[in-house]
This record gives sequence, structure tokens and C-alpha cells, in this order.
Amino acid sequence: MWNRTKFTTMLGLEYPIVQGPFGGGLSAVELTAAVSNAGGLGSFGAQPFSAAEIISIGRDIRMRTGKPFNLNLWVNDFDPALANFSDDDYEKLTALFKPYFDESGLEVPARPTSPASQFEEQLEAIWEIKPAVFSFVYGIPAAAILEKCRRLGIRTLGAATTADEAIALEA
Repeated sequence: MWNRTKFTTMLGLEYPIVQGPFGGGLSAVELTAAVSNAGGLGSFGAQPFSAAEIISIGRDIRMRTGKPFNLNLWVNDFDPALANFSDDDYEKLTALFKPYFDESGLEVPARPTSPASQFEEQLEAIWEIKPAVFSFVYGIPAAAILEKCRRLGIRTLGAATTADEAIALEA
């Protein structure tokens, strides 16, 4: 059968289909559960959420499906370039683009902030929820993190964003 693969057998899926975990707060619990209920691996991009929110989201998904699902995080969720972005840099940049905002009738956006990394707290939520899969992007978690996932029975799935990450994930 075309749909019986090592991947589907390992996770107990009907089809070798993985829903992409939408980042930036665009994932939906309903879609994640629907994909899992249909036999694929539903995935939820949890990157922008606090640990408490991830626990709530994971419980909500679990209430909607008894099938495997994936929670995804960004390993490197801190932007050092933004942390070093001064008020003067912001003023220069907004002055450059202000004519376009004015022409479009839009307000100049507020200066972005770079929140402290949430990754460690988010991991605690992943370990509490114990989804079938924890996937990650923008880096590779430390070996101790991956080992804890293995001990808890959580499969890990990495997406390479650089050639170096691809080589490391293959190892």
C-alpha cells in the first residue's frame, strides 16, 4: 500500500501527510485536529505563545482528537539584530518609508520590541503535553533537550534552514 511507510507506522498515521505548522500565530486548533482525525499529522505552530498558552492549546487539540499531533517551536526565537536596533535606527528607517505610508493612508508602525526568549519555558509545556511529535525550526535544540523528548516518548522532527543545520540533522 502506498500509504504504509516507516513514518506512518512509527506514528500510527493512516497517511504520510504532515500539515505544516503555521508560524506567527496563524495555526488553528481546529485544523490541527481535523488533519490528525483524517489520518495525517496535524501540526500547530506554537512559537508566539507562552508556556501556559501552549498547555491550553495542547489540551484543546487533545480534546478534539485522540490521534497523534505535532507542536512546533522556533529554537532561535530571539533576534539579536532587533535587540541592537536603536531608536535612532528606527527614526531613520521610518523617515525613509513614511512617504509610502502617507500615500497609502497608513500610520507608521510602532517600533518593534524583541522579547526575551521563551524557548526554555515553552519546552516545559511541550514536555507536559507530550505530543506525539515536537518539531522545530531555526536551529537545533541541545542534545539534552532531544534526549529528554526521547525519554518522554516524544518524536522529534527538525526543519533545516541552513546547510549546516541539514548536515547536523542528518547526523
